[in-house]
Amino acid sequence: MDITRKRTLNQPTDKAEKASTDDDNTATSKSAVFFTLFFTSWIFVIVEKCIKGNWSIIAVPRFPSDVNSYIEIKTFAILTVWFVLQCILYMLPFGGELVDGLQIKESRIRLKYRLNAFFVLTANIIGFLIALLSGIRVTSVFDKLLQMTTSGVLLILLSSIVLYLRGSKSDKTGNGFNDWFNGVELNPRWGLFDLKYVCFRSGIIGWILMNFINIAKAFDNGDKPSVTLLTVAGFQLLYVADYFWFEDGILVSRDIVHEHLGYNLLVQFLMIPFCFAVQTRYLMMTKCELPWYCLLAVIILNLIGYWIYRGSNSEKNNFRKNPNDPQFANYEVIPTLTGKNLLVSGWWGICRHPNYLGDLIISLTYALPTGFSYFLPYLNPLFLFVMLVGRERTDGDECRKRYGEAWETYCHRVKYRIIPYVY
Repeated sequence: MDITRKRTLNQPTDKAEKASTDDDNTATSKSAVFFTLFFTSWIFVIVEKCIKGNWSIIAVPRFPSDVNSYIEIKTFAILTVWFVLQCILYMLPFGGELVDGLQIKESRIRLKYRLNAFFVLTANIIGFLIALLSGIRVTSVFDKLLQMTTSGVLLILLSSIVLYLRGSKSDKTGNGFNDWFNGVELNPRWGLFDLKYVCFRSGIIGWILMNFINIAKAFDNGDKPSVTLLTVAGFQLLYVADYFWFEDGILVSRDIVHEHLGYNLLVQFLMIPFCFAVQTRYLMMTKCELPWYCLLAVIILNLIGYWIYRGSNSEKNNFRKNPNDPQFANYEVIPTLTGKNLLVSGWWGICRHPNYLGDLIISLTYALPTGFSYFLPYLNPLFLFVMLVGRERTDGDECRKRYGEAWETYCHRVKYRIIPYVY
């Protein structure tokens, strides 16, 4: 009697829980569908505007109706071969040391990474210059940008399907579309080869090569690249070179540590070369040139942003490696129950994410040289701001759970999240 009654009482609850789970899965699927379409479509929209010089955001993009304008086997092959070369360069036993990444909670092991991104970036630039001087028409990428975009989407689509099929059944949620979109594995690997890490680096290297192509295209058009164009390309090269020189900082980034590799993350990596090179493309096509005093002001602002970005990141990384270093002797910290200390001096006493502040200033200096005729070149700084605000909120919630009262004390001491006296 009691057992029967218990089952009867539980049935509505079980049904309610199942209905709630089904509703959650449906909502998640709809969200995944939306972002799949949005991210993919957004790349094509940006590329269309770059091809036609249609810089207005509100202008409706006009895509060609000819299938050959989108798909070309040769272009797909070239992009695939280039990515395979990036994989080979990563696996070379030189160019950088082999180090341990963060410990994976589930397996209690540390994955090893080859820190040779700066070497690989240099090899790509040298290879580009050799091809250019050898008479190879590297600017054909400029003319086939739409085919290159389609090839990239097809490549990551195939990769995401393989990753889904490769994922173990125990790691899947049961919702096939969401598992494909969000990814099943955190670190898909074959021995020392880490696919997520190589894809991430390749997207950034592709961004720099796109800038070089835009500069080369200016010569093809019979023009000399403007000082403004070269300055913005130099800003971005410096940022990436710095990012790769201090490559060990990448190993603790959210994308590497927390994000599973599926279509969602892959399409974000694909956006980097096609969407981040908008400013240099705009400057090349419009021949926009800033007065020297305006350009000098932008250069100074960029250096200030770089000073904040590099100083805060180096301080954080050095403190993480050795909190007992003499340079931190006079720094104030807040101890936590986990044994870690929260830094409330130096850069990290000014705001909770001074590195984000530096990043935002640097990103803004990429757009300022384009002037104020169109807002499109400013979309990247805007998206970065939205992303960093969301990331700061997520980091804050995680730290609150991890450090408890110590984090509340830290937030009371360091009131501003990213921008001192503003936010």
